[in-house]
Amino acid sequence: MKNAPLLEKDQSRIARMFNRIAPCYDFLNHFLSAGFDRWWRLKATEALSMCLEKAGKSRATVLDVATGTGDLAFAFLRRFSGGSVIGVDIADEMLLRSLRKARSNRRGHKYSCVRGDALALPFRSVSFDALMIAYGIRNVPDVNRALEEFYRVIKPGGYMMILEFGLPEKTLIREVYLFYFNRILPFMGGLISGDREAYTYLPVSVHHFLPPCAMEDVVQDHGFEVVHRHIFLAGISYFIIGRKVE
Repeated sequence: MKNAPLLEKDQSRIARMFNRIAPCYDFLNHFLSAGFDRWWRLKATEALSMCLEKAGKSRATVLDVATGTGDLAFAFLRRFSGGSVIGVDIADEMLLRSLRKARSNRRGHKYSCVRGDALALPFRSVSFDALMIAYGIRNVPDVNRALEEFYRVIKPGGYMMILEFGLPEKTLIREVYLFYFNRILPFMGGLISGDREAYTYLPVSVHHFLPPCAMEDVVQDHGFEVVHRHIFLAGISYFIIGRKVE
């Protein structure tokens, strides 16, 4: 049970952790994933954009939950020119960095953000054409309650995209990856950020979170029809897109 304290998903504790690592968050994301995180966000936002386009949406207002420094939001805006994104996050330092990015991004005027909790989103019901969340849902204390909130704020027929980490299923790949994920990543992340706890929390939280097939079932149980799914690199990351059933 030595990992138990790391899994205490108290929102104030999670916020403090992300506030601490905010200055090096982007660099470490790209460095520790060998740049794959950019590709995963790109492919996920491309798929979401295609869903909106097929639904006849030339313009869309999208909520980015756990927006962090805004990487997912700006990836979406690059792909979907008729979109606008509102980011929400519990970590003030992450939001400040997202706003700095917006000032230097040619589509930054289409991005705004607000401090808020995924379990009590500060928005009216049926406000958004789509909702997306990248590498954030495993950090919420209550996934079911979060999905209820997501369902509440999405318009009928709208879309939800969840991008998250997983674990490889193939034995050889799994063994190599787990050595890196459990040992090298926490060491390097802690060394560079000065916060070993945050980068030990990452693999622990992934190990204890739902695998893609179970996440898909939970999404369907909360009123979404799964319309797209994709697994990256034998299961290291994945995304699911659900359509809100009218």
